[in-house]
Amino acid sequence: MRSLVATLALALLVVTACGDDPGDDGPGPDPHADVLDRLNAVAGVTATEWRPPAEWEGRLEGYRYFDLWFTLPIDHADAAAGTFQLYAALMYRADEAPLTVHVGGYEAGWRRYLTEPAALIEGNQLSLEYRFYGRSVPEAGIPWPKLRIQQFAADEHEVLGRLAPILAGRRIHTGGSKGGVHSLQYAQLHPEDVDGVVAYVAPIMTALPDHRWDGLFDRIGTPACKAALRALAREMLVRRDALTAQAEAEEGVTYAVAGADHAVETAIVELEFGFWMTLGEPACADLPAADQVAALGDADLFAYLEWVGSPAAYGDQALASSGSQYIYQDHVEFGYPVWDHGYLDDLLRFSYEDWSAYLPAGEPLPFDPALQLSLRDWVKDSAEHILVVDGEWDPWAAGAVEVAPGRDAAHRWVARGSHWSTHIATLGEEDQAAAIASLRRWAGLGDRARRPAPRQPLAPIDSLGPPEP
Repeated sequence: MRSLVATLALALLVVTACGDDPGDDGPGPDPHADVLDRLNAVAGVTATEWRPPAEWEGRLEGYRYFDLWFTLPIDHADAAAGTFQLYAALMYRADEAPLTVHVGGYEAGWRRYLTEPAALIEGNQLSLEYRFYGRSVPEAGIPWPKLRIQQFAADEHEVLGRLAPILAGRRIHTGGSKGGVHSLQYAQLHPEDVDGVVAYVAPIMTALPDHRWDGLFDRIGTPACKAALRALAREMLVRRDALTAQAEAEEGVTYAVAGADHAVETAIVELEFGFWMTLGEPACADLPAADQVAALGDADLFAYLEWVGSPAAYGDQALASSGSQYIYQDHVEFGYPVWDHGYLDDLLRFSYEDWSAYLPAGEPLPFDPALQLSLRDWVKDSAEHILVVDGEWDPWAAGAVEVAPGRDAAHRWVARGSHWSTHIATLGEEDQAAAIASLRRWAGLGDRARRPAPRQPLAPIDSLGPPEP
């Protein structure tokens, strides 16, 4: 990482960012100017300040909020491919404060709130949107072959290089789920940019499909809760036509891409996985007993489905914003898991393992797990200054990476934690203290100043963050 001498195999070196060197564009921002003026003085950056409503309780004293747009190459190896605009949100406190770089892996999240690592080091925070997700789509549409791990790593490298004269503090990278994987991957590809990583619930998948999820639900959950979820899923499929009608009636959601029936079925097959991922053990008390499920009305069944995972996640709007991009990346670089859903198979109309309906039509899918396999081995055997935090009952933890001992790196577990309940704040007391000490040391704080006590975050790290004002 930035504070270490690191060597990577040539095959893993990311394509060097090809944009203009900010150092070639004159003397750079005036260090005495207002930070908004300095941001706008950086080549290829457009910045506006977002001013919180006076009544907003989430405002933090001493912080200013900015929306940033970076002009970046669509292809870092070919300037002729044109450019696109990448969105980011900055919470700024001081030039010399440590910087938390947050990547959620999809649309930009945590735009107006500090993530847990940023709060624990009381620093600046830059939240980056992933290329070709959300707001950051080229005007001509998504050039799918350029939606690659190394291309986005080159985006981030260029962004951080441009901002370096303003945000000069040490850098902690963080993210949850896909964003957590990216934080680790970026530290491998660009160690010179990173002083430490906190990666939450970050499954490193290495195959298409990845069979490490076989027998998943034999390893997590409680028998009564699992029985209730499976009874709900079967009853939902029996009454799928009624549930599909309710999905189609929802305002603002359409299903032209894959069809409402397919979207509803996908959400039902994912019900058990989604429950343990997002809600976890505390929500078991809110489920009907298995023998009471048949007495539920159609509206109640649909409410349970939406509570765990709405079919709208496979509607046209969600697919355009992030869903199709993620499914495409699964098929070309990330891989994806399969798990046993045999208790539903006699009621299914579609193959859950066939995602072609959700993928961009006509695009080749050349699956290559080389980067993921290399990342797995690097985290296990070589990485320094990383903290991986996983939840014991998070279904994604079947892809949890091993961290061998003997280095300044750790893998810590939240007992019975879900994807959404896993934080430093929910670790055991000793693990929590060790995690905070490492994080502050990597950020250059050591034992200086007060050490903030972690509090339960306002939202899961892998979400878009708390609702914005």
